[in-house]
Amino acid sequence: MFSAVSFGQSFDGVPLSGNIDLAVAKFKAKGYKVSQTAESAYIMKGMVAGENVQIFLFYTPKTKQVFKMTAYLDERSTWYSLKAHYERYVQVLTDKYGESSSSYESFDKPYYEGDGYEISAVELEKCNYATYWMNKDNLTLGVEITKYKQVKLTYENDTNMILYKKERGEQQKNSF
Repeated sequence: MFSAVSFGQSFDGVPLSGNIDLAVAKFKAKGYKVSQTAESAYIMKGMVAGENVQIFLFYTPKTKQVFKMTAYLDERSTWYSLKAHYERYVQVLTDKYGESSSSYESFDKPYYEGDGYEISAVELEKCNYATYWMNKDNLTLGVEITKYKQVKLTYENDTNMILYKKERGEQQKNSF
């Protein structure tokens, strides 16, 4: 069910392209609430497929086009539940987009899987679990385990990412 409502050129049925105000309005219509705004970003909280999520919507500075969305899922208390959560979303994206472009699943020394200290390694950023799909249908995707014991999903609209870099470059050029 989660794959049907969350993955692709949209998240929870909201397109990850186009005007930021329209995207925010569509998320609000689905029950998401804006918790913060920042320069070129909205932070919203809501639920998707029965799971709490905090999303960060990033938009271009001039034309206000959505170019990236990051979703943070609920924190997990054990390594095995966190790893299972990560593997669940890796599988959903693999089913939809095929094999990933790259994947990293390791611990930095002295930690290793099975030592009983995996969650400590996660919190100390000694856990490297990330899988990426590059340039799939104008979308670059990522699934990662964060130091906050969460799974992070990242969606980048490749065309609008180029637009963001162009607009940001113009902004910096005019500022300095």
